[in-house]
Amino acid sequence: MIIDFNNEFSTKKRQYDFCICGAGAAGITLALELGNKGYIVALFEGGDKDYSQQSQDIYSGKVTEANPYWLDLLRLRFLGGTTNHWAGRCRPFIPYDFEDRKVNGLPGWPISFEEMNRFLPQAIKILELDKTNTFKSAEGSKIDSENFIPDIYASSNVRFRDKFLNALNNHDNIDLFLNANLVDIKLKSDLITVDTITIQNFKSQQEIFSAPKFIIALGAIENARILMNSNSQIIEGIGNQGGMVGKCFMEHFNIRLGEFVSNKAEWGETEAMQFMTSPKFAKEMNTGLSNITFGTVNQIKAYGRTAELKALFNKLSCKFGISESLQFLYSHDCIGEGIISTLCEQFPNKQSKLTLIDEKDSLGLNRVQLNWELSEADRHSIRTTAIAIAEDFANSNLGRVKLNSFITNNDEKIVISHHSHQMGTTRMSSSKEHGVVDENSRVHDTENLYVAGSSVFPTSGGGNPTMPLLQLTYRLAEHLIST
Repeated sequence: MIIDFNNEFSTKKRQYDFCICGAGAAGITLALELGNKGYIVALFEGGDKDYSQQSQDIYSGKVTEANPYWLDLLRLRFLGGTTNHWAGRCRPFIPYDFEDRKVNGLPGWPISFEEMNRFLPQAIKILELDKTNTFKSAEGSKIDSENFIPDIYASSNVRFRDKFLNALNNHDNIDLFLNANLVDIKLKSDLITVDTITIQNFKSQQEIFSAPKFIIALGAIENARILMNSNSQIIEGIGNQGGMVGKCFMEHFNIRLGEFVSNKAEWGETEAMQFMTSPKFAKEMNTGLSNITFGTVNQIKAYGRTAELKALFNKLSCKFGISESLQFLYSHDCIGEGIISTLCEQFPNKQSKLTLIDEKDSLGLNRVQLNWELSEADRHSIRTTAIAIAEDFANSNLGRVKLNSFITNNDEKIVISHHSHQMGTTRMSSSKEHGVVDENSRVHDTENLYVAGSSVFPTSGGGNPTMPLLQLTYRLAEHLIST
């Protein structure tokens, strides 16, 4: 059943077995998995069935000067979450991601690859991917190198709101509350057991909900924010006794490594080649895993109010061969130009973090400030990977590469952008010294509070987070059912 909490505030509540806050990919999947097993579930979505600026504004915050980020533009705050605009690219973690290694003094996954991989078939099924030969390399990708291998991936068209709206509405065991915002978590007197949560609509009306177990699945930024904001009983916030809530924010770096000219005889009809760092190279060179894409611009794109003027400027500067000289005025590409783009793994780093600021949102919660910061390990990884792929690309007779100066000059700041993959702010760890949740996604020092989603990732890997996020969600469901 779907309940609009704005219009049906005084609802006749049931006795719930689970309260799940957040109805994106993780929250919806978990609610259905539990509901289908006969449990009574309350599922709370802060937004509505469709986008509204009132809800989206809750995501606003501040960003330090370390690196730019757009907290309110890269996420969607309504039913289905960011699956309403995700590109659908899927890639699972690999055994190397789970090897016992430390970066920046922080351990990796406390679970094994085999344990994670048990839930891959369920993730493949819900994303409606081919069951066999699921992940394929980009057609025509080839390189004569042990350092890089053709990348593999699959593409999903699933939008969780569209796919599951009717199922949620008609499910006897699930109550989906829309416009229902989690604003507080209250503990019992023992300070380890969650007693109730406070849910507020956009009319400032509040209601208390209780259940034996609670799960927050609000996304990597909001999971950390609500834990820090729930500080009336524990001043640093629930689960933050080790000081790790909000720490180790990770994204996949989107870096323009440079340009290339292809050897058309080797490329044939291939429009783009995509490679992934090999585990052998990553281990030997102490780098992260990265996707590197060599692609050719086939049309000029421009956006915004001055789009037509920008497009004309692009065409003229490319036509007269002065594009490179004018890049300092306006960054643009020319048709036929080869560009090198990336999805690079970011290492966990305590200085890359979220903190609360004094400014409050319309619900009365403190907003966050993000400091998105590269570590020295990240800079080494990016530059080492870029130089190696340029050399191997040329040695494989695929073309010639011109790297950007911030790759070859260690004194220049690396220019990074985002992939909208927020991870790591409530990382999974064996102890609260290095993370926020244990190997079963239960918040350290609590008995019945769990976190779902990519915020629990201890490392980010070299692929999009949705598929492993779903694998962990199915694993969490299995644990909740068995305990």
